[in-house]
Amino acid sequence: MLVIFRVLLRALELLLLLPFRILQLLLDRVAFNPRLGPLRHIAGAGIAYCALALLLVYVFAPVRGFIGHYTLGDRLHYDAERWLATAIYDVRGSFVGTFDPRLDSLRDVNYSSEAIDLGDYIANPDHKSIPAREVPEQYWQCLVYHEDRNLGGILNPYGIDLPGVLKIPFSTVKRSIASKRLSLGVGGSTLAMQFVRVIYKTPPGLHEGAFVKLKRKLGEWWLAPVVYRELTEGGDNRALKQWAADHLWLAQRTGGSPLHGIELTSRIVFGKEAADLSVAQQYVLASAVNRPIILLEGSERLNAVRLDRWRYLTEVRARTCAEKLIKDEAQLKEVLFELVTMAAGPPDPKIKPRLQEALDKYAPGLALPAQANPVVRANALMPAARYGIREEMKEHYGFAWRDHVRGVTTTFDAARNLAFAATTRDKLSDINARYADKIDSGYTLDPAQISEDRHSPGVIVAAANANGQIVRYFEQGENAAYFGSPFARETTTGFYDAARESRMVASTGKIIAAIAIANTLRDTPQSVYSDAHAPAQGLDTCARGDQQHGRRALTAFACSLNDPLMTRTAQVGQARMKRLIDQLGFTMPPTNADGSGTPPSTAVVLGQVAAAPRRVHHLAGVVLASLIGRGGSPLQQPTLIKQYDFTSTDETAPDPRGRVIPDRVIRAGARPLVRGLLQAPLCYEAGGKPTGTLKDLSHWCANRHPGLKLHFAKTGTQVTEDVNATVDAWIAGGLQFANGAAYSYVVVVGTGSARNPWARSLHAAQVAVPLLEALLTDLEAEATGKKPAAMKAKTAAPPPARKSGAKLSSN
Repeated sequence: MLVIFRVLLRALELLLLLPFRILQLLLDRVAFNPRLGPLRHIAGAGIAYCALALLLVYVFAPVRGFIGHYTLGDRLHYDAERWLATAIYDVRGSFVGTFDPRLDSLRDVNYSSEAIDLGDYIANPDHKSIPAREVPEQYWQCLVYHEDRNLGGILNPYGIDLPGVLKIPFSTVKRSIASKRLSLGVGGSTLAMQFVRVIYKTPPGLHEGAFVKLKRKLGEWWLAPVVYRELTEGGDNRALKQWAADHLWLAQRTGGSPLHGIELTSRIVFGKEAADLSVAQQYVLASAVNRPIILLEGSERLNAVRLDRWRYLTEVRARTCAEKLIKDEAQLKEVLFELVTMAAGPPDPKIKPRLQEALDKYAPGLALPAQANPVVRANALMPAARYGIREEMKEHYGFAWRDHVRGVTTTFDAARNLAFAATTRDKLSDINARYADKIDSGYTLDPAQISEDRHSPGVIVAAANANGQIVRYFEQGENAAYFGSPFARETTTGFYDAARESRMVASTGKIIAAIAIANTLRDTPQSVYSDAHAPAQGLDTCARGDQQHGRRALTAFACSLNDPLMTRTAQVGQARMKRLIDQLGFTMPPTNADGSGTPPSTAVVLGQVAAAPRRVHHLAGVVLASLIGRGGSPLQQPTLIKQYDFTSTDETAPDPRGRVIPDRVIRAGARPLVRGLLQAPLCYEAGGKPTGTLKDLSHWCANRHPGLKLHFAKTGTQVTEDVNATVDAWIAGGLQFANGAAYSYVVVVGTGSARNPWARSLHAAQVAVPLLEALLTDLEAEATGKKPAAMKAKTAAPPPARKSGAKLSSN
């Protein structure tokens, strides 16, 4: 046994000494052999370089990877996560595009081509890619074959490839002779090194000098072992495959705009998800790494390069993968046949014809770049809704929504909504021209007049179906005010806090008053309420005066009379009123320093309760559901998101917040009175003439409009202490057509802040009614299956909207 131990020990000693004996032999016989003359210097340099290469691959790389795990690991993962995009689909499942990086980055955004030093953090230039759910196996196999054949093997165990490093001197000599100047050669860049390039935007350049190239290569060697260790920790290479699917540059639009990642590129190049790619298509995309597909035609010379590049990818690189990787003869023939067919010409970017038609009509200046640029496409097709979608996700996940969501399907048709937006902008231009003398000089409603000196008050027009899914959504501005005031959103977490909401709802609060009064089961439309501000004559009109008279409930709601409704709601009881306010999710005005405050009945009638427009919209939806017999099921707040595509398959959709069961809010016996009182603004007549606050829309009263079964609405105008200083103009309501289609809606024009009135003596009947009429016309077309008028004629593209910058209420 002792003999065997001695033999093994001697063998181990010889094995450890072998590299040194070989090195000694090479030095004695080659590097320091005087008989070789000047060649011994070249040989010595070669030996030294080989030794450095071995130390780089087998000593430096593992040590650097281990240390870098603790110093750079978190930063690498964050840098990679920042560039994962969120896909957007419309209700038909059409790929609309991806979120703008301005909306999709958690910490910073860098549009430059260089890294920016932010002190203890480096902000690198952005790219965006949709995270792949599953990495297509043939894509991965072909990618490894072309780009990192020794991955994880003895020649590349830690992210640096030994043959690639050893090749550099030979390629340097070859390139230098060919160019007749010093030109540093290329070495095999591993996948880890390519990740460093794309994450930190350090790609090789055609005109980079030898020293620039050497600096770049050293930087890649410095970070590649860390990247490799982070992505293969514990022997699991799934993270490595995920990065290979998400971050590599595979295509670019003519003139720029690269596409990263297989999921995003497959949607643009082949019009399908990565999971649906054929084997041939997977090979083509894997072959496009370092040779990106060129999308869209350009000059004659560029077109020739584009075709030549495409044929090289399909006929050479992809074909090589097929011949080397496919063992089944039948499958090989099938794949080769598809590659031959594809080689006929490079693909044009894929986009649904109806979406392209919408871009051509309503955003002609962006129609071409939008084809191959998913960010431009989403910005053009959903100029307002993308802000709202982000805010809705933040309400569930805060700023961390990107950790959960890789894609969303919206509740509306992108093309129809874009057509409606064009109509709305035309209406805003008309309203602005008509009432320009009443609008503050610092504001404008006309989208064409928005500038650094003239802002637009917030404009919101939204409609939802009976299930609470938004089918029309328009906002003029970038702060998604529909989902709440900016200062009601937590700046550190991104969550919305309804208790901090201060936007008063004006006389739309009288909808709550109608519910409270009707729930007592004591009143009828003819009930008389005492009014201390009644006229001497014409009590059935909307006239006001300074006398004490009784006025009918129908008149009070039709004309939005404060005094009689405050008298009646106070009789309902403050506890009941407060309970109803809380049940519907509205916020009471703040209390005074001495603990006193506005009575709930007064707050409701004067519209001093606060809520986001979305919550007022929800209130209208609750009333609608009750009146059409759908009040037994919980009704969610109106939503822009029909379906989530989560990053993890284990994730489930978040519970809708603020759901209300309408039948628990409105008693069965109260529904006829609620219907009668809230139809009054549209339908009420005095002396045979329409007299309510919505008399200009009296033709939309259900009794006068063919095909309409139900329509209720309530207006409101929020002002400051100065009753002529307009803050907000509101309309909220709902309607049902004869075929059963039902919609709730809200229209708001204003700043939402009593400190910022934007006009004088402008009310909902003047500025909100034209917008509502356009919405009603559009909804009728949808309900009856007709094409909206806006989609029948070409409309010029409006300029993009820019960021825009309540103590009493009337009507």
